[in-house]
Amino acid sequence: MWSKDYIGGVFFIVLGVLIWVGTSQLPVLPGGHPGPSLFPRVLGTLFIFFSLIVILEGWRKSKMPPPTPIETAEELREGNVIIIAEKNHFNSVLVIILIAAFIAAAKYLGFIITGGAVLFILMWKLQVKPIKAFIISALVICFIYSVFAKILRVPLPQGFLWW
Repeated sequence: MWSKDYIGGVFFIVLGVLIWVGTSQLPVLPGGHPGPSLFPRVLGTLFIFFSLIVILEGWRKSKMPPPTPIETAEELREGNVIIIAEKNHFNSVLVIILIAAFIAAAKYLGFIITGGAVLFILMWKLQVKPIKAFIISALVICFIYSVFAKILRVPLPQGFLWW
């Protein structure tokens, strides 16, 4: 596990540094306004920061002793054993499908409806109660819409409701 964490972490650190180097040639806006390099540099910084966390966590886990295997079925009934499920690739495919659906439907339905539906479906898949998933989706989408459309003035798809 340590080698996978190390390889992935180093890859994203290099990617973050390349983003910083690539955005160094972008123009700076007068008056202290954020230029076109702001968001890529934020992304590059986050790549570097979280990659360091992945490397440190992998190193920390490599120092721990491996878990003991399950001996009997009685241990399963006691509820003290964590069972690792089989690999589930459906979640990854679902995210890709939902991103494609968002891209296709946002122009017609709008950012708020499409984004809310995508968030609701993802939370529902993660077994969040439907009422709670609906409320959280609505709040998060309203917050994202307020920040990007109203404060940062990023044009988001309006759809048939014109909001």
